Amino acid sequence: MTFGLQEMRWTMMVLCLALFVLVFAVMLASAWRNHRLGAQEEQNFHGSVAVEVCWALAPFVIVVMLVWPTVRTVLNP
Repeated sequence: MTFGLQEMRWTMMVLCLALFVLVFAVMLASAWRNHRLGAQEEQNFHGSVAVEVCWALAPFVIVVMLVWPTVRTVLNP
């Protein structure tokens, strides 16, 4: 399936918007949960290698997914 430049732009825009909405929803849910719980429950996830690796790899994967269609379009006009 070949995308034109205009379709690729709209696809990237929709992907970025969906990613923004997802991250914002998770952030709001976390803030609301913490607000409701107050200082009763303190969870320490610092030092968890799995969390740190996921935290580092997630942006890399997102950027690669967004850049890949652009590179394909530029290299194969």
